[in-house]
Amino acid sequence: MKNEILGLVRDYASEKLKTKDFVPGKTRIPASAPSLSSDDIEMLTEAVLGLWYTEGKYCGKFRRMLSEETNKRFVTLCNSGSSASLLAMKSCLEYYGSKDYVITCGVNFPTTVAPIYQCGQIPIYIDIDPETLAPDLEQLREAVDTYGDKISGAIFAHTLGFPFDEQAVYNILAMTDGFLISDCCDAVGAGLDSGLPIGFFSNAITLSFFPAHHITTGEGGAVLTENDQLAVIIDSNANWGRDCYCAPGQENTCGKRFEYEWERLPEGYDHKYTFTRLGYNLKMTEFQAALGFSQIQRLSSFVERRIKNYCYLSDSLWIYIDWLRVGIRKKHGYASPFGFPILVEDDAPFSAQELIAYLENHKISTRRVFAGNIVRQPGYQKMPKIAFTLAGSDKVMNDMFWIGCHPSLMKEMMDYMVEVFDEFFKEKGL
Repeated sequence: MKNEILGLVRDYASEKLKTKDFVPGKTRIPASAPSLSSDDIEMLTEAVLGLWYTEGKYCGKFRRMLSEETNKRFVTLCNSGSSASLLAMKSCLEYYGSKDYVITCGVNFPTTVAPIYQCGQIPIYIDIDPETLAPDLEQLREAVDTYGDKISGAIFAHTLGFPFDEQAVYNILAMTDGFLISDCCDAVGAGLDSGLPIGFFSNAITLSFFPAHHITTGEGGAVLTENDQLAVIIDSNANWGRDCYCAPGQENTCGKRFEYEWERLPEGYDHKYTFTRLGYNLKMTEFQAALGFSQIQRLSSFVERRIKNYCYLSDSLWIYIDWLRVGIRKKHGYASPFGFPILVEDDAPFSAQELIAYLENHKISTRRVFAGNIVRQPGYQKMPKIAFTLAGSDKVMNDMFWIGCHPSLMKEMMDYMVEVFDEFFKEKGL
């Protein structure tokens, strides 16, 4: 019966996922989209039919493949990339020590910054280089020199899949004994100049598996580390704050479930119900992990296609270099592009908003670089902060946006995107 169900599901998914005809100017071209296959839907259905819905065998398989892909030994799966940021921040502050400040960039995603506040810290905002989308290292040095004894650590993103210089950041932060969290949500599959994977110099890294990202679990995320003691804290924070490390369905893994002694608890109190920190329930389900396990097996082909699409757009739009900065010109490693960034130069005879409106009117979806300069966002304006001069962040907020380079884009879509850019410049007489 199960095989019959899975066969029907595969047939249905194959039909449902057939590529639809592209009609230029009528079919919307998404800035991001998941790349689903009948294999994904079949594995997801198989997990449903297994009748075990919390963490189980698929979570184990997905963890192992993520560990291999990122070269990090310990993986905590969770329900979103935003939760991953919260878990990483809370756990690093507990393990490495909490002071006053956490350094981050002005250009940021809101839930990369929010955990700084949620964990009782104050952010120090440094600028970003629009040429690389990487943290301004001179401002980082200045922040460390000025506030070093009060800095808990830093969290920086490999924005849009373009790595920042992790080793340089690590070396500067070493003066504070602070931690480094790398937000790798946009950048699965990217690497550093040394050939090492992103996150190598970080105490913890975060991933997101939202449908827009390189691989998807629908919703989902992960925190990864090389530190076994930090991993225990991360796991505990994701599992209600309990002290026990048994997986769902397991019991007495430690062999002394009823032999622990805790001050003010009854003697022999059940270790599965002993809570040593203020935690959350942020676990990933078997459904999510089954989809992720299927997706990650095609990660290399996804990244390859993203790079190919990125290069096509870069080569095609390079002729507009007098008015546009297309792609990323200076890189700190090898990218795994999440999107194709476009920055309108200061002396261009049009604004970024004009170009965005033109593309949107021609059914080409665009996205701003997340929150832009986040200190200008309504929810963050009145929050306590220390902010350096954020001219680069303002430039990104005002003049930069990105379009898609994801694997779901067909050649006809890519050609049409370039044609629309050509038409825009012709209408401008450029």
